[in-house]
Amino acid sequence: MLKRISLLSLLVFTLNVSAYDEALAAKMDKTFSNVTQAKIIKSKGKGVIENKELFKMLREKKKFTFLDVRTEGEMAVLGLKTKNTLEIPLEHLFEKKNLDRLPKDELIVLVCHSGSREKKAIMSLKMLGFKNVRLMKGGLVGLAQGNTAKNAPLK
Repeated sequence: MLKRISLLSLLVFTLNVSAYDEALAAKMDKTFSNVTQAKIIKSKGKGVIENKELFKMLREKKKFTFLDVRTEGEMAVLGLKTKNTLEIPLEHLFEKKNLDRLPKDELIVLVCHSGSREKKAIMSLKMLGFKNVRLMKGGLVGLAQGNTAKNAPLK
């Protein structure tokens, strides 16, 4: 009886050790194997948009999509009012119907409250093949800090 329990325990442990998504691990390896120290130094800031740059893009009517990944409750209290904003909470972002809403041929700027969720979302979107994605430095907080009469787009 003890031998059977030990054998069963070993079998369960072995199954748990190899119980990960190999296809996803391969995608992650492909994505993160390129994140070398030299590339990080060279690309410093390229994946981030500062609030001044974003306000300039809005004033010049540059084509891009704002992707707000905050919760529905957060969006209800305070939302982005640009016509190019997509509001898709992070918890629903990777549903097929929502991924299909994202533009394939233009810049996507991710925003959340402070920047932590958008960092998770941007890495995942890049792993899925979305190449032209950047994050709003500091999230909505960073955007609000740069919102002055001088920076705000004219109506």
